[in-house]
Amino acid sequence: MQIAYWHTKPSYSWASSEGKGEHSYARSIPPYVLRQRNLHSGGTTKMKLISIKRLSLCLVILALCSCGVTKKPLQPVLEKRVQNIEIAKIETGNVLMIQQVNPVILAMGSTGQLLDTAIVAQRAHEYKQAAGPVNQMCTEMFEKSLLKALARKGIAANSSGKRYWDYYKGKQKEQNGNIGAILRIELKNVGFWSRSMVDAYRPSILVMAELIEPGSRKVLYSDSFTLGIDMTSTKVMMALYGEINMLPAPRNSKSYKSFAKLVKNPEQSRNALLKTVSAAARHMAKGLNGEGRFIAKTYAKTAAQVQIATSNDLIVNVYNARTRKAPSIRSQILYKVNKGHVMTQMQKKGEWLYVRLENGKKAWAHQSIFLKQDETIIN
Repeated sequence: MQIAYWHTKPSYSWASSEGKGEHSYARSIPPYVLRQRNLHSGGTTKMKLISIKRLSLCLVILALCSCGVTKKPLQPVLEKRVQNIEIAKIETGNVLMIQQVNPVILAMGSTGQLLDTAIVAQRAHEYKQAAGPVNQMCTEMFEKSLLKALARKGIAANSSGKRYWDYYKGKQKEQNGNIGAILRIELKNVGFWSRSMVDAYRPSILVMAELIEPGSRKVLYSDSFTLGIDMTSTKVMMALYGEINMLPAPRNSKSYKSFAKLVKNPEQSRNALLKTVSAAARHMAKGLNGEGRFIAKTYAKTAAQVQIATSNDLIVNVYNARTRKAPSIRSQILYKVNKGHVMTQMQKKGEWLYVRLENGKKAWAHQSIFLKQDETIIN
């Protein structure tokens, strides 16, 4: 799987030992002492090189492991409304991510990563030949949709086209007092994602955003979320970026059985991707508008779907759900449970499930009463 990595490149200053002073000093030392010293020095240099290589590797591993650990908890709902938001230039990669998770390539280690990178680059090139500059279109669509959604909610916002760090340089720094907050957005994995060799390609995106007060640089809002990326892949990304929320795919979201289908339907697939990008922007606008109830409900639902996918737990999704003595609609009703009740599946018979309730009692329940697994969430 192709994901972004942070590269740590330690720099070392190597002092030359071939100066005139060194040679003049060497003339006063007996030859046999020089030979012993050079032999010892060569061994020491090799040991230093080995130690440095190990240190470099440790630093890289530490950087990769700490990326998610040092991240602060997300604040996906803005507590106090900000009227004047300036959107910094949206950060995005140049490569369109058309990714299919292949366990064989994953098992190849670093060689597999290189191969996967080449495959992704080739697919992106082929698709762009058919569909045009999709990356640029997606960035523009996200910005346009976000500005439109914020305007509908009565929030004044504009796009400056300036990079985030440019706000803290020269004269611009003095003008930051007129800005309520700066919104920094990064779009990753924009493209199409397939969770396995037999799974279809779905429009995908990872959005990472922070709303920052320019004077104090205090983070007022922060969120990271995926659309169209499976649970396992998202968890791998969490190791790099920290906490990531998951959103269900938009209604009627299209999927494509193969890469060839994507290329053969460039306009249709491109529009499907743009709809996903637009949905992501509208979701962010709700968080910036302080719609805590909607955000909490959405994330709770996807968290429940993850729970279903990773365990035998089932979550009741209807009110006054009935459980019965036998797997039949005519069977005696044993217990009634409310929406949100968690049951554990023990066995299955057709459309009926034998479950254990929260109080430990057992009964049969029809599968229609439970929250359904979202195809974009399950492992």
